[in-house]
Amino acid sequence: MNISLKQRRWLLGGALLLTVAAAASVDKQDDSDSGVVLADTSKARAQNRQSEGAASPGPSADILVDKLKRPALPEKAKDMFAAKSWYVPPPVSKVKPVPTAPPLPFTYVGKMLEEGKSSTVFLERQNRIFLVREGDAIDTNYRVDTIKAPVMTLTYLPLDLKQTMQIGEAN
Repeated sequence: MNISLKQRRWLLGGALLLTVAAAASVDKQDDSDSGVVLADTSKARAQNRQSEGAASPGPSADILVDKLKRPALPEKAKDMFAAKSWYVPPPVSKVKPVPTAPPLPFTYVGKMLEEGKSSTVFLERQNRIFLVREGDAIDTNYRVDTIKAPVMTLTYLPLDLKQTMQIGEAN
């Protein structure tokens, strides 16, 4: 069904007029609603101007305070807006994690081999150089157990766990 441009304009204009008439009738119905009490602010302002010296002006007869009160909810009423949390705590593991030593804080720098004596290894941590041999303690946290190329074995003393460090075959 094809509608010409002229017919389309007449239909849209008629729809606009009907919409405006419906909106005007709704406004008139809202004004005549007997359940709504409107305060006349012009009378209240005039009374306040007249009684500027008075301590407390009397209540306005135009406002019905009893209609503003809301009845109390019954005791068994459920709170519709109560806070709700959807957080589900993770299950508690019965297996305790095995303590592990932190990664070795040392960097291998080199080693020195002397005839008839044990090897000396040079380790570096935070710009400090440590010269260690078998049985030496480093900062009360580590002890050197064995130095046998290509591996050096250290013990992390707080947990008594052994760790190894690669030191190479020969310099």
